[in-house]
Amino acid sequence: MMGTRPPPAPLRPGEREATLALAHALRTPLTSLTLGLGLLDDGALGPLTEAQREVVRSLVADVARLALLVDRELQIDRLGTYAGPVERTAVDLGRLVSAAAEPIERQARPRGVTLILDVPDGLVIVADPVKVSWVAASLMGNALRYSPDYASISVRLSRRRDEAELVVSDQGPGVSEGARASLFDRGGGQGLFLAREIIEAHGGRIEVRSDPGHGSVFTVGLPIRPT
Repeated sequence: MMGTRPPPAPLRPGEREATLALAHALRTPLTSLTLGLGLLDDGALGPLTEAQREVVRSLVADVARLALLVDRELQIDRLGTYAGPVERTAVDLGRLVSAAAEPIERQARPRGVTLILDVPDGLVIVADPVKVSWVAASLMGNALRYSPDYASISVRLSRRRDEAELVVSDQGPGVSEGARASLFDRGGGQGLFLAREIIEAHGGRIEVRSDPGHGSVFTVGLPIRPT
C-alpha cells in the first residue's frame, strides 16, 4: 500500500529570511516578464500565430500565479496574514478552470496521467479571476504531484444551491488524519494556506476528504453572489 503524505517539516532557523529574500529578488524580474508578455500578447512587437499566442497566454497565466505567491510572502511578512485586495468581477468559472487546467494537462501527458474535466461553461460568479485561477491550478497541480503514473484526476464543477462547487479528486497516497489537521495552516505547505485565505476572502469554503491509500478529494465552495 502506498504511504501517506508526510506532515510538513517546520521551518529551520534562517529559512523564513531566505524565503523573503527570494521573494524580494523575484519581484522585479516577474514585473518585467509580465510587461514583456503583455507586449507580445497585444501584438505590439509583431503578429503572432494562433499557436504562439496560445503559448504566450499560458505563460501570462503562469507568471500571474507565480507573482501571486511572491506577493503573498511579502504581505505575510508585513501583515502576518494574506490580506491582499480581492478584485470583484463577473467570472465564468468553467472557462477559468478549463484555462487553468491547460498547463497541468501538458505536464500530465508525459506521465500518462489523465485529467477528466467536467466543468461546463455558464456558471458565473463574482470573484477575483487571478486568485481563483491560482487556487484551481494549485489544487490540480498538487493532485498531479501526488498521482502515480497512468492515474486519472477528476475535476468537476457544479452548482449546489447558492454555491459554485469545484471538486478535485486524485488517486494518490492520500493524507493521514494527523496531516489533515494542519493541511491548511500557515506551515502546511503546498500552497494550501494561501488557497484557504483566498477562498475565505470570497466568503467561501475549502475542505478535504482523504483515506490513506485511496487518494484525496478537495472541495471548494464559492458563493454565487458576493458576500
